Amino acid sequence: MRRSRSFLMAVFGGLFVAACRDGTGPGTGPSLVCADANTEALAVGQRRILDPNQDDACVRLPTAGPSGAQYLYVPVATAGTETEAGVQADYRITGASPAAAAAARALPSPLLSAFRPPVRAGAFHAMLRERERDLSQSASVALYDRSQVMASTAVPVTVGEQRTFQVCSTPQCNSFVDATSTAQVVGNRVAIFVDNDAPAPGYTNADLVNVGTLFDDFLYPIDTTAFGRESDIDANGVVVVLLTHRVNGLSPDCDAVGSVILGYFFGADLLPRSGNNPGSNEAEIFYGLVPDINNPTCSITEQFARERLPPTFIHEFQHMISFNQHRLIRGASAEDIWLNEGLSHFAEELGARELPASECASGSCFQDFLERGNIPNAYAYLQSPEDFFLIEPGSSNGTLEERGANWLFVRWLADHFASDSVLGTDLTRRLVATSLVGAANVVSQTNVPFSVLAPEWQMTNYLDNLPGFDQPASRLRYKSWNFRQVFPDSIQQAFPLVPDNTSGPGYSRTGVLRAGSGRHVLVTQAGGAPPVDLLLTGPSGSEAVSPTVDARIGLVRIR
Repeated sequence: MRRSRSFLMAVFGGLFVAACRDGTGPGTGPSLVCADANTEALAVGQRRILDPNQDDACVRLPTAGPSGAQYLYVPVATAGTETEAGVQADYRITGASPAAAAAARALPSPLLSAFRPPVRAGAFHAMLRERERDLSQSASVALYDRSQVMASTAVPVTVGEQRTFQVCSTPQCNSFVDATSTAQVVGNRVAIFVDNDAPAPGYTNADLVNVGTLFDDFLYPIDTTAFGRESDIDANGVVVVLLTHRVNGLSPDCDAVGSVILGYFFGADLLPRSGNNPGSNEAEIFYGLVPDINNPTCSITEQFARERLPPTFIHEFQHMISFNQHRLIRGASAEDIWLNEGLSHFAEELGARELPASECASGSCFQDFLERGNIPNAYAYLQSPEDFFLIEPGSSNGTLEERGANWLFVRWLADHFASDSVLGTDLTRRLVATSLVGAANVVSQTNVPFSVLAPEWQMTNYLDNLPGFDQPASRLRYKSWNFRQVFPDSIQQAFPLVPDNTSGPGYSRTGVLRAGSGRHVLVTQAGGAPPVDLLLTGPSGSEAVSPTVDARIGLVRIR
């Protein structure tokens, strides 16, 4: 996570004419000859979802009318399976006039930031999610006998009680260290322990009482309403939070790296301790850092640590709820990393929306929960969506751009498939309360193929609040956000997604389609301009795009 983290509602008018062809049914095969191209005669606002591996590799835009025309063309990898290496494939787009193709001009991708150095905090969390999934799928890791747990006598936590916990001692969480700690605050829903060896000066008692009350009164009901209930395998009726310098130790040189692990939840704690699961605390527990102002390589002030506790609590608690709902209740696999993280970042948004300003340390819940995380992460993703996955690999370094994509996609789903579209919590609760995971989970709850959802979302990322393109009945917008206004207002940055702009003939681009992501191309025809052919192929131009990415083309007429 980054060390530095009145909502704007969009009002629209006008009419929308929608048309959608998924192209997933039987076709004539991937013809790469534009002489046979279908002409896509669209009204303004009308869209198509086309399949380049059926009969839509070459798309023909018709002769423009007297006032010209403009289209958004977005090839997207819609493969929904999360794999260790990630699903991706090289592509080429070639634009030409059907009458006479101009010479192709290669445009290399401007940003190869998918290969930037890993962000340590993100990599750590991605590793935990992958380990959870492996443990949840392991036949050798048993579940608790829930009937015995429910029948057991609750043992309440008391202030002053001491307990020794097992805490990850390496960024790989492959070894553990004892952390003897004392319960400093015990509320109705949370017990906050502080490591006895945490450096001084640390959190004040007021800090801990305030965040404990905040969890009881606001964060717990927000998360449980949006995602469902947590387990209670230790039958003590509370969620345990351990604040320890062992978390700080997972980012030993955070000052130089610019990334610090604020906290974590590890689903292994909800499974019995065993040879394959030696570090389990057999309790509902998540972890957070502590102030450590005198650390020469990772200095954490009390203010910095205190202000990040609420977003950390609401984020990690979602992961705890998700593991209970998927694994403990339904015996299924833990949720896919991309959707699990998207839901936890959505939880942060809910904190910003539902908490009174008086409960937020800076006086602005937007600042505390969004401006230090989701907003800059989304901005970073939209700078170059092609270079990052929505459905990141299991081996992902957990980039902030991926987290931005995860949140944006969940936010867009909630806008269009929840009955309460501002909060969207009826959809998020359904996404968590299931044995399905990932894209299959999303498809089950929306009844729309992922091969349609992913291109619609990618078109939305450019079209939302685009001046002159008002489509109030369309899914090509965010109902709850106006990002063209948010980015300049909150982080003083212009809207980041700038498509390639071409008239068509002579256009050429090669790149990589990564699962859930793609390239945005704006095709602008002058009045009376001749037809334009856009051909999507594999990298040589003579073969189809690899079927492994399940490519689709989103096409919409803007004017």
